[in-house]
Amino acid sequence: MKGHLILLLLSAAPALLAETVPAAAPGAPLRPFTTSYSVAVRGLNAGTTDFKFRQESRGEWTYLSRSQPRGLFRLLSSAAMTVTSRMSIGAEGVRPLQFSAHENDDASLTGDVHFDWTANRATGIIDGVRVDMALQAGVQDDLSVQIALIQALANGQTPAGFSVFDKKGIREYAYTRVGAETLHTPVGDVATIIYRSQRAHSPRSTRFWCAPEYGFVPMRAEQRREDHLEWTMTLRSIHRD
Repeated sequence: MKGHLILLLLSAAPALLAETVPAAAPGAPLRPFTTSYSVAVRGLNAGTTDFKFRQESRGEWTYLSRSQPRGLFRLLSSAAMTVTSRMSIGAEGVRPLQFSAHENDDASLTGDVHFDWTANRATGIIDGVRVDMALQAGVQDDLSVQIALIQALANGQTPAGFSVFDKKGIREYAYTRVGAETLHTPVGDVATIIYRSQRAHSPRSTRFWCAPEYGFVPMRAEQRREDHLEWTMTLRSIHRD
C-alpha cells in the first residue's frame, strides 16, 4: 500500500523494559478516542489523516485510519486510503485479528490479512501478494502497534523494541526515549515525552510526541532521513470518550 498518508505512524509489538515513565494512572484501561492530524511532506501540505479507536465488544477493539490527500499528493498511488485493524486486548496484550485496507473511492480491498493466534499463522493478501507465514508472539500490524505502544506507556513501561508484520516478513524496530517537550496544540499547551523508533542500519528514524495527559496518544510524529526532515503529522483535534 505504497504512498498512503498514514506513513507508518508506528512500528509494532512489545518486548518491554522496566523503565518507568510518568503515567497519569498506570494500568488504567484503554479509552476510545478520535484524532485528526495535518500531514506535511518535505514542508508541503499533503492533507490530513484521521484515526478512530473504538471498542466493539469486551476485549475486542477496532482502530481505523482514513487519509485524505491534498493537491498534487492526490496523484500518488494509494494516497487516499482507509485502513482498519481489528484486535483483541487482554491478558496476552494487544493481538491483531484482521488488517484490511482499501482506497477511499473503491470498496475493493487492497489488503486483507487474518491473524490466527491458535495456529500462529497470518494469511491473506496485500497489494496482490498472497501472504501465508508463521506468527511470533507480540507481532503487530501497522495500526495495532500504536495501541500496543499506548498500552505499554499507560502501564508505566517503555518499549525496548517492536516487531511489525509485513508481506515480506517481520520488521524489527528499536525504541528509545529521547526527551520531553511541551507542545502548543489546538487543545492548549500539552506536556509530551518523545520516543524514537529505528530499524537496525536504517538511515531513517521516526519520533513520536506522546502525551500522558491524553493517555499517551501522540500529539505529533515526524520522520527523518539522517538530518533531513521527510514528513510530519501534527495534531488538529483529539477527543477521548
